[in-house]
Formats: sequence, structure tokens, C-alpha cells
Amino acid sequence: MTRKRPEPKLLRQEARRKGNPMFIRLGRSIIAAFVALMALVIAQWFDAGVLVDIHRRAGYTFDASSIFYLMPVAHLLTAAGVVALALAAWWSRSLLIAVGYAVVGGFLVFLPAMVAAFAVSVNGAHTLAPEPIATTLSNWFSTVGVGPTGAVFTLGAAMLLSGLAVIGSMFRRPRGAAGAASPATAQPSQSEPA
Repeated sequence: MTRKRPEPKLLRQEARRKGNPMFIRLGRSIIAAFVALMALVIAQWFDAGVLVDIHRRAGYTFDASSIFYLMPVAHLLTAAGVVALALAAWWSRSLLIAVGYAVVGGFLVFLPAMVAAFAVSVNGAHTLAPEPIATTLSNWFSTVGVGPTGAVFTLGAAMLLSGLAVIGSMFRRPRGAAGAASPATAQPSQSEPA
């Protein structure tokens, strides 16, 4: 009796399913980092580029109708970015990505407060931060905070919360397979002698 040889396509699918977990996590982490980068770039471009340009044109032409048409698009793009960031962070299940999301998101969320506290001089007094750091913080804030909707700050908040949620879920769930008890916590069955 001869054995049937499996088709190569089935072998490839099975190998993909049983792939190396390290490479699978690495791929997911790269995708999650790319999603975050693209969400921030698109939000910054639309908010600080397109909307600011439309506001400038409306000031010259006294026709604000295009602003009213593009603001819902800006809000939808921001909401889509929030959902994409949350899903990418959750899907990656990577501690490195979660910490990266939390750090970058926290930095973006607290950037205005950091600029106000450390980089603004009041009544000619020196800033609390050294001059190069104060200048860098002010430049980043003036670049990110230009848009009328503040989409980058909203996405930063989404990154912070998504990162913290993934970090929390990693410390809550056991390392073993879902639903399977680890050998250390397994209860002896009734048929085994105690």
C-alpha cells in the first residue's frame, strides 16, 4: 500500500500555521510599529498640512465651506487612527511594542504640559530645562500642535492607553496556552493517589 504524498500547497499552509513563534511575533511587532508611524504621519499631514492650508485660503477668499466639508474627514481619520492603533497594539501582543506605544503616546500627550513647565520663560526668567532641550521641546510642539483638530495628541492618547492595556493584559494572563493549566497549578485528579 502506497502513501499519498500531501500536496505542496497544503504543506506550505501547515508550515505557516505552525511557524516559528519568534518570527510571527517579530512580524506582528513590525506591523504594529508601522501602523503607529503611518497613523501619526497621516494625522499630522492632514491636520497641519491640508486643514491649515484650507484655513489660510478661507481667510483670503472668505469662503469657509471647504473647512466645513473637511473637518468631518479629519475627525473620521483621527477615529480610524485610534481604532487602528488599538487593534495593532492588541494584535501584536508584544511587550516591546506596548512599552513603545506607552512611551511615545505619553510623550505626545504630555508634550504641551512639558513645554509649559520646562521650555517657556516667564518674565525673562530662565527656562527650567537647559536651552537645547527647551528649544527642541518648543520646536516639536510647534510642529505637532499646528493643526486645528489636535489629531496627533488624540492619537498619542490612544497609543498611551493601548500600550498600557497590552502591558496590563500581559501581566494578567498566564504564559501557558489559553485555558490550559500549567503543571505547577494543575490540580491532581481524583483517580491519582494523594
